[in-house]
Amino acid sequence: IWKLAPQLLRLPSRDRLQAEVAAHLRTFEELKGARHQLEERVEARTKELEEAKQRFEIALRGSPISVFSQDRDMRFTWAHNAPAGLSPEFLKGKTDAEVLPAEAAAVIMAAKRKVMETGTAEELETDFELFGRKRSFYLLIEALRNGNGAVLGTTSVAVDVSERKANEDQLRLLLRELTHRSKNLLAVIHAIARQTASRTRSVEDFLDRFSARLCAIGCSHDLLIADNWQGASLRMLVEQQLGEHAEQFGETIAIEGEDVMLKPEAVHNLGLALHELATNAQKYGSLSDPRGQVRIEWQFCEEASKLKLVWQERGGPPVTPPQRSGFGRAMIETVIGQALEGDVSLSFPPKGVRCVIVIPSAQVTSRG
Repeated sequence: IWKLAPQLLRLPSRDRLQAEVAAHLRTFEELKGARHQLEERVEARTKELEEAKQRFEIALRGSPISVFSQDRDMRFTWAHNAPAGLSPEFLKGKTDAEVLPAEAAAVIMAAKRKVMETGTAEELETDFELFGRKRSFYLLIEALRNGNGAVLGTTSVAVDVSERKANEDQLRLLLRELTHRSKNLLAVIHAIARQTASRTRSVEDFLDRFSARLCAIGCSHDLLIADNWQGASLRMLVEQQLGEHAEQFGETIAIEGEDVMLKPEAVHNLGLALHELATNAQKYGSLSDPRGQVRIEWQFCEEASKLKLVWQERGGPPVTPPQRSGFGRAMIETVIGQALEGDVSLSFPPKGVRCVIVIPSAQVTSRG
C-alpha cells in the first residue's frame, strides 16, 4: 500500500474536484445558453426568410413579372410566376431554345452568355409569338454567383410589357387620328368663318352666328370625347343640338328612332345640319311660336343600306319659300352631300319646313 501512497497523494482533493465539476457545469450552461441563443437566431432568421418569401410571392402574384434562374448551360433551375403556359415544372431543365421561337431565343441566349462572361448585367426588350399571341417582354439579366463570387449561371427578371406596348400603339394611332381630325375640323371652321362673314352685315352679327356654329361643333366634339372618339348616339346628338329647348322635349319637340351610333365624321356634320335647322326653326319656324311643334325621326330604309332622318315642323308661322339660298341651307346640303355622300331634300310647304336627310349606313357603327 506504501507503494501506492505517492499516487494517492497526487489525486485531486474533494474541494478541487468539486471546483472542476462546477467549472464544467458552468461551461455546459454557457454552451447550453449559447445553443439556445443560436437556435433563437436561426428560428428568427428562418422566420424572416419565410416572411420575405411570402412578401416576394405576394408582390409578384397577379403581376406581369417573372423571375427565374439558369445554370451555366443555360438550363432553367428555378422559376417563379412564369408567364401563362410556362409552368416551373415545364421550364426546369430546358433552355430558352427549347421554349421560345428560334430568333428570340438566339437574342436572349446571346445576352445571357455575355452576362456570364463579363459579370455585368444586361437589359433588353424583345417581341415574339407565344401560344399564338404576340408578346413583348423587358428582360434584366444578372450573374448568379456563389459565396466566393464565382459565376454559377444567371438570374433574370422578365416583365410582360405587351399591354404597355399595345397602349403605346393605340396612343400613337389616336394621336395620328386626332391630328387628322383636327386638321379637318380647322378646315370646317375656316369654311364656316368665311361663309358666315360673306353673309353678315356687321361684326356683331358675324360674331353671334359664328359663335353659335362653333358651339354646335363643340357639342358634337364633347359627345365624341365622351366615347373615346369611337362615335356618338344619334339620339344624344339630336338632344345636344336642341339642348336650348330641352324643357320642350316630349311636348312640342318629339324625337323618335332606334338607338343608332354614328361615326365621328357623321356626328360632326350631322350636328351642324341639326344646328342650322334648329336655329332656323327658332328664328322663323315652329320654335318661334308657342303652338309650334317639331318632330325628328329616323329609320333605316332600302334594306338597311341607308339611314333616313326627317325633320318636320308644324304649327308655326306660315312658311314661304326663301327668295335665295341662305348659308344654313347651303351648309346642310354641303356637309350632308359632300362630306357624308348623302342626300338632302329641303322643302318649304306652308304648314312647316320639312327636311329629309339620307346618309349611307356606312356612317353607322352600331344600332339597337
